[in-house]
Amino acid sequence: MPHVCVLEDDDAVRESLGWMLERNGYSVRSFSTPNDFLLSSELDQYDCLIVDAGLPGLSGLELIELLRRRAYSKPAILISSMDQPRLDGRVSMATTELLAKPIEPAALLSALRKAVGQRYQALRT
Repeated sequence: MPHVCVLEDDDAVRESLGWMLERNGYSVRSFSTPNDFLLSSELDQYDCLIVDAGLPGLSGLELIELLRRRAYSKPAILISSMDQPRLDGRVSMATTELLAKPIEPAALLSALRKAVGQRYQALRT
């Protein structure tokens, strides 16, 4: 079962994403702040990160860029209610996918299957 980490500061969104992902066969761990996530001892256990762009402290994109500089190679899906053209250049370098809020469940599940599938293919080669 793929293990997914959701980083989202809005309690309702975080809980609904977790519930939807669990109903679709994913094991989910959630965090409301980048700091809580970074202090976790489980960083290497996730198959994919789903990260809100508007996190408190470090933005979601800044968090992903920090992880990339630290050679953290797990796929990351950025979710954002921000103006996407402003993010597109930086996002393509750091993430697997950028999805606009409100999140369309089918789009998120498709992006997640693609990200997790790519990871498992890379591990097998």
